[in-house]
Amino acid sequence: MAAIPLIQPSSSAARFGASTTKRSIFSTPTVDLHDRITEQDLLNEQDNEEDYVSTMYLIPSPIGKDISVQSWTRNNRTIEAVFRPSTNEIAVFVAGKKAAEEFPIRQHSSAKDNTVFLCQASIPESRIPFIKEMSDAFLNTTTLDPYGSEDYRHHYEQYYKGIQRYLLQLYQSKNDMETEEAVQDAQELELMEAFSAIWRLAEYMFLTADDSKPIAFLYSEWLSVHDTGLDLEVGKLLLASSGRLSDSRFWPYIHQCLLRGMRESVVFMIEQTLNDEPDEDVADALDGFLRILKGIPSPETILLDGKSYERHRKWQEDCKKFAKSPQLSHLGVDAKKAVSILTGDIEAILDSTESWEEAFSAILLYTNPNCSRQDLTPILKICISRYMEDTKVSLFDKIKIAILEIDAIKTIRHCGNFHPWLVAHLADVLQQYGYLDISDLELQDIADLGWDSDVRDFFITSYAQSLMSNLDLWEVIAGYLLNCGHTGKAMLSEWICHVPLGSSEKAHRVLQFCENNSLTDSLRSIYRVMAVDEETRGQYALAIQHFISSKDNDRVAKVTDSLMLDYLQSDELDLEEVLAPIPQLPANDYVDFLRSYAKFHRDYKNGDYRSAGRTLVQLLSGKAPKKYWAMLLFNALPLLENKERLVFDSKDTYAMLRCLEEVVGPQHKAEYLHPLPKSVSSAVSTVEEREEQLGVVRLSLVRNLARSFVHASRVTDGDDAMMTD
Repeated sequence: MAAIPLIQPSSSAARFGASTTKRSIFSTPTVDLHDRITEQDLLNEQDNEEDYVSTMYLIPSPIGKDISVQSWTRNNRTIEAVFRPSTNEIAVFVAGKKAAEEFPIRQHSSAKDNTVFLCQASIPESRIPFIKEMSDAFLNTTTLDPYGSEDYRHHYEQYYKGIQRYLLQLYQSKNDMETEEAVQDAQELELMEAFSAIWRLAEYMFLTADDSKPIAFLYSEWLSVHDTGLDLEVGKLLLASSGRLSDSRFWPYIHQCLLRGMRESVVFMIEQTLNDEPDEDVADALDGFLRILKGIPSPETILLDGKSYERHRKWQEDCKKFAKSPQLSHLGVDAKKAVSILTGDIEAILDSTESWEEAFSAILLYTNPNCSRQDLTPILKICISRYMEDTKVSLFDKIKIAILEIDAIKTIRHCGNFHPWLVAHLADVLQQYGYLDISDLELQDIADLGWDSDVRDFFITSYAQSLMSNLDLWEVIAGYLLNCGHTGKAMLSEWICHVPLGSSEKAHRVLQFCENNSLTDSLRSIYRVMAVDEETRGQYALAIQHFISSKDNDRVAKVTDSLMLDYLQSDELDLEEVLAPIPQLPANDYVDFLRSYAKFHRDYKNGDYRSAGRTLVQLLSGKAPKKYWAMLLFNALPLLENKERLVFDSKDTYAMLRCLEEVVGPQHKAEYLHPLPKSVSSAVSTVEEREEQLGVVRLSLVRNLARSFVHASRVTDGDDAMMTD
């Protein structure tokens, strides 16, 4: 396969150990079978760890910008890369140096030699809709019982249908892409074809409850769909030819069709050949061959009625008689080989086939078509013994063999080395059907992590991690993690706090998701992050709102201080505009203070001095933090000096005088006199200078007290000339 495009550092880098025990499908593992003792050794073999490590020379080197490949080789350094399929991660690291005795000059290792560069394989854009569609199928099936829900089958079928739809899309776009895109699409097409083949085969072996169609016929159907070894164009050319029997391709094509169970195709070809054949002897032979073909067992004749075996035995006897008849000699040696295939002659079948899959299909069809799923292993061993001796076993082969053995554990182990999507969803479905048990599965990844949850949860969380490089898939990732028990939810609670919010709409969706799924700690953390950002941008009202939602009262106090400090130190800050959203905020002591303070400014601006005064007195009576009392007393000056009406009575004035004396007391004088308006005191003013400024407030309060006594006397005498509005 082509090189993997690499992107940002992996989200699970801290948990990844760069060692040769990690496996890769991108350098497909191969095993030399010449030294194998038995076929069973092959079926049960463990993966060779060395096969999953690729040595690469990178230009430019990741270790230094100006270091060339030549200098690396001179210094005896190499780079190795290891791929971890379960999370789509790649580690690139320095492989080290030879021992000192093997190298003439002693070299010193540097920190760069121990650096591991971790990244994730990018997700093709074309796959994103498929990922989202399959996520819906997962969410719809994972909570249902396959044996007790009528909806389960409907949702489960979306897996294979979704793969087929994506494959069709890839086929349609295959010829429309530019060179670079075409290469990527070809890789994607190869991957999806493998998904389709593995998923359907697993269905037939593990999940098909209806035994009315024996596995022999299901497998031959699978082979005809997912193995394109038969060239159908040859068949078309042969049908268009008038001299088919003399064509060297005729009988090999017939053999392949028979091996793959394509009975109707062979019958049609022989019928056309018989109609065009002038030689009576040859025609008689073709007619006899045609009768044999029409008796080939079909799904309709192989029933669980106890009579199928007898019918098949009788048909095979007819095949053997025809094989020995003089008629067949008129068709030649290749025709005799075709009949030998039909008689179930295993050697004839093995000599005619090109792959173990083809041989397996033919032996099943012609030796034991009603063979049960549990009895396939002896036939499988025969085929593997013939075809795996002189070739190499790919990971794809291992997966198919494990499925045909109905070995769920081995299937999951190999699929885990193939692709995170495949193993996650297959593990989910297999566990729903009761095939997986954590105690039966020995995976290095799980052992390293001390995993104590379900196998299914391990692979689904790993798949979710593999998607984390694409930030647009956060809802998909969250859906997978949410359905992986306590471990998945704990991982989700941490991860979702790092989802970039981007827009208010996305932020609302993330917050709503956390609220709907009781992710309380995550909700508070996200609100806190939003609030810090809003505070930085001067959006104080929103920052206060979100700090309240995060239950961080200390930060609410700090934002309040920042807001008031900006107000006091800036002549340009429109406090009323900034505080406009305050009335809509949740209840909170600091919010109550700001809400009342905003009301004071609004009433004063509107000329409602009596209301403004009452609010100010309430603030000084406990609603406002003491640090703001000096500021509030200066805010009271215009009301105290109002010549037309008396705003504060003697009781209010006495209360304000007590507040004044308290803020200028010796214990906290510096703290209380610090937040004064810029118009009253500069930032460099001393405490003494600030205290002197409060003398103006003291004088005004004393005058107002005197006015309040006079006003009270006049009210008593019935003179209301000085009554306030």
